[in-house]
Formats: sequence, C-alpha cells, structure tokens
Amino acid sequence: MKTYESVQSENMELLLEIVTLKTKLSDIYKQIGPSSSEYITLSIKLQSLMHQYFDEKTADLLN
Repeated sequence: MKTYESVQSENMELLLEIVTLKTKLSDIYKQIGPSSSEYITLSIKLQSLMHQYFDEKTADLLN
C-alpha cells in the first residue's frame, strides 16, 4: 500500500518534463556541445524543475 501512495503523490507531469529535458540536453550536447545558448537555457530550466521537484518532495515528507 505504501508503494501505491508514493506513486500517487508523484508529480508525473513534472517528472516527464524533467526526463524530456534531460534527453534534449543529451542530444544537444552530442550535436553542438555545452556552449550553445540553447543548451545553457535548457540546463537552467532543468535545474529549476529539479529544484521544484525536490521542494515538493521535501514538503511531502514534512507533512
């Protein structure tokens, strides 16, 4: 039952967006490298989304 509750409390949209961004970043890195403006912009967005995810998880643990 605990597994079901933890899956249910996940923000699946946020996780999907994080995975999508990680995949895009990997592709851009392979094609252009890390110094492109698109790579830098997506990296910043990914960091922001991951921070949001960890904030949500922390709040869940405190409740």
